[in-house]
Amino acid sequence: MAFLQSSLLKIILVLFLFTSFSYLPENSASAEEDIEAKIEKAIKDYLEDYQVPGASVAIVHNNKLFFSKSWGVTGEIKEEVTEQTPFTIGSISKSLTGMAIMKLADNGTIRLDAGIQEYLPWLKLNNGKAAEITVEQLLTQTSGLSTYDGLALSDKELTGRNAIKNQVKKLSEVGMTAAPGEKHQYSNANFLILGAMLEELTGMSYAEYMEQQIFQPLGMKDASANKEGAYKKGYLSGYQSWFGMPVKSSAAYDDAGAPYGYITASSADMVQFVKLLSGKGPDHFISDKTLDLFMTPQVQTGEDRYYGLGIRISNPDTPKEMIWHSGSTPDSHAEVFYIPETGWGGVILTNKNHILEEEGLYYLKDHIISLLKGDEPEGVPNHSVTIQYIMLGFVLLLVILSIFLGKRFRTRKYLKKGTGLFLGFLFTGLSAALVPLFTFSTSSPWHSISVFAPDIALLTILAIIMLAINGLLLIRIILKKTR
Repeated sequence: MAFLQSSLLKIILVLFLFTSFSYLPENSASAEEDIEAKIEKAIKDYLEDYQVPGASVAIVHNNKLFFSKSWGVTGEIKEEVTEQTPFTIGSISKSLTGMAIMKLADNGTIRLDAGIQEYLPWLKLNNGKAAEITVEQLLTQTSGLSTYDGLALSDKELTGRNAIKNQVKKLSEVGMTAAPGEKHQYSNANFLILGAMLEELTGMSYAEYMEQQIFQPLGMKDASANKEGAYKKGYLSGYQSWFGMPVKSSAAYDDAGAPYGYITASSADMVQFVKLLSGKGPDHFISDKTLDLFMTPQVQTGEDRYYGLGIRISNPDTPKEMIWHSGSTPDSHAEVFYIPETGWGGVILTNKNHILEEEGLYYLKDHIISLLKGDEPEGVPNHSVTIQYIMLGFVLLLVILSIFLGKRFRTRKYLKKGTGLFLGFLFTGLSAALVPLFTFSTSSPWHSISVFAPDIALLTILAIIMLAINGLLLIRIILKKTR
């Protein structure tokens, strides 16, 4: 009897274990499906709220593809977006340029501590201090070149083999705003110089070098670093945002901008880059030591944020550590990330942008990461065009005021000489000061404002015109009244 009981217990135990294990994969699969469904819903909600025409998202876990989907259309002919559709990846291009420089450092072609004039003897700065800047300081954005001066050279829609070099030569008119190594100033100028350096050292164009030494070895089949190659591989320009609505982009591809912002790549391509960040890239692509150095924090940029050698790092040396970079052009916005502790990584590519909409994608990235970690995610902020509507209301108010002031005889009854002249000169002065005020407050050239916020730029121009009209009308009325 004891033997029978023992045998029955064993049989029951075996059946119980078999049953338990048979349910584990299903439960695990069910959990994964639940996460995928939540991720897809978050993305769809974002695309609908922000009215983004097209997007492609891919997520990997421990070097395996976990999620890959695309939505919507791109281009004037509205081609369907797929995992092979190239998008401009914005400043994520800096990470790829940084990787290209690190490859040259890995094989001894370049030294990170060398002065940049050692490799670009023709490079001059307005204050004559180019020789004091090192390659490493360009990579860490501590060269002393300002954000403003970098933007002043950006998004110029230049084409041709010499586009990068010609833009770098314009730095002869620019001086440093800080001593090299003194502080972090995020500047496209740094990576323009690095692009020119790649060309000088290799004898190839930037696009050729990136194709042969970065894209092909990593398996980035849809990627390109110049206009000709981008369109050949299927790139189509995206959309600028006007009052939240997608409008076909008026900004063209910029060959000179490839090192800092105009590389094109698909989500399938960027998965290969994420795998490289995880240490699972192709054999002999780059040494582990150099890859680690690339992702090592070099300069602090925020409370828990650092910049490496062309890549951002948050919460280093903690379970929350994240290797990442954002990217935007006038008609695209992208995010790429890798979390070493969990093995999760991913990329989000979208084909619409506006400076006031960029935080939405940043929060979507964090939302997705929270879902992957099993945490309660923060909501993505709702899309708002409040600022544009306030400006529109201001312009309409000025139009109404112009009509009112145009009726001179009626206006004369209500305006005193002193008040009228004061308001006239105030309006005229504001019309002259509005653009300088915008550029100063945003630390951005007017051209950058006009391509990254075209609706605001247009409303600003209209406001300037109406302020000038009102100011001159007031002055004219008062002067006529005193005759």
